[in-house]
Amino acid sequence: MQEALRNLVLKLVGCPYIWGGGNPWTGFDCSGFLVWVFQVFAQLPSGDWTAQELHDRFAAMLNRGEYMVGLGDLVFYGAGPDRITHVMLGLGNGLVIGASGGGHTTTTIDEARRRGAQVKVKPITYRSDAVDCARTSELFK
Repeated sequence: MQEALRNLVLKLVGCPYIWGGGNPWTGFDCSGFLVWVFQVFAQLPSGDWTAQELHDRFAAMLNRGEYMVGLGDLVFYGAGPDRITHVMLGLGNGLVIGASGGGHTTTTIDEARRRGAQVKVKPITYRSDAVDCARTSELFK
């Protein structure tokens, strides 16, 4: 299942970031990307989940302070465990993938293009506010 996960998420690179988006046809925001991927693999009930709600949902799998993430792990960013503002999916080798570069005003594909807001692969350290990592890779074995 891990190879299928890697193949799927890498095919989504370049998909536009759209605030509130939750599918590859109209675009994703950060949590919408992860919810869609997890639901494809039946690892999350249907619903619209924020980054904070995903953090809280996977609280039992959190590994604070350790960011050696594997394929399928979640990395949460923000001002603290109760103020999560962003989430990405681990690819392994110090990389994460997810929808980034936009914000609440990124509501059209044209605006996403202007901002370069899209699904991207980045180093886990591309932001300095990593808060937690959830070992959700176990769900994809």
